[in-house]
Amino acid sequence: MPEKTLDTLVPDIYSLFDERKQHEPSEENLQALGANIIELMRTRLSRAPEERNPLRFSNLGKPDRQLWYAANKPEMAERLSPQTYHKFLYGDIFEQVLLFLAKEAGHRVEAEQAELEVDGVKGHIDAIIDGVTVDVKSASPYAFTKFKDGGLFNNDPFGYVGQISGYASICTPEEGGAFLVADKVHGTLHVTRVDRETVQQWDTARRVEHLKEVLQLDEPPVKCYMPEPEGKSGNMKLGVNCSYCAFKNDCWKDANDGQGLRKFIYYGGPVWLTHVEKEPRVEEVKDNEE
Repeated sequence: MPEKTLDTLVPDIYSLFDERKQHEPSEENLQALGANIIELMRTRLSRAPEERNPLRFSNLGKPDRQLWYAANKPEMAERLSPQTYHKFLYGDIFEQVLLFLAKEAGHRVEAEQAELEVDGVKGHIDAIIDGVTVDVKSASPYAFTKFKDGGLFNNDPFGYVGQISGYASICTPEEGGAFLVADKVHGTLHVTRVDRETVQQWDTARRVEHLKEVLQLDEPPVKCYMPEPEGKSGNMKLGVNCSYCAFKNDCWKDANDGQGLRKFIYYGGPVWLTHVEKEPRVEEVKDNEE
């Protein structure tokens, strides 16, 4: 039987759930899955999250200004809610299940949580699957579509492409990298490849050197993104990338003529306005009122 590749990973995992077939899971794989989930539960619930150095592999794709804030003004970050930590937990569990299923589907899964280090900056990969560095993600239907149709390469608010490129440039530069993504609502899977040209253009050592200089600056670098129009009212709002940033309130404290951001609850979710030309006819809230 020929060696399996990422090209068949998704249908091979789906085949495990074919009701016409019987599959007996590997006891070794089951034990490893159980141990990994036990460790996740222990570390997530036994203590408060540790303060982490913002200069790590998983952050290398994020904008300079955001990382400057994380290093120099961590106290200005919005506190994460218990719901958010819960979401992170089941996302991590979901990812462990996907790696288990990849093994059960007969694919080669190696180097799980292997540590990397470049000039003192550390990180951990999810795994190397079939010779390719893979980052495993669980996603909302909206985010899943960005992975599936390639929109992530044009709009990447969390720096995922830079993150996987940094990992793959060290582990599998000739093979590139990939995301194994699951739509956590519908159960759909997809493999998004990051080609070796993209990976090889990513100079991890240079990025680390640059960020070390940025984090030493007395003042933050220029803003990462500019505001966008909110409809045709003349109002201006934060784009998606800024909306997800934990430091947006301090970063945009000069918005609205020095009043700071104004948060309104629209039908599709919260919107942060940087300039109000026409008062929105929806509820306005302060972050500390929620």
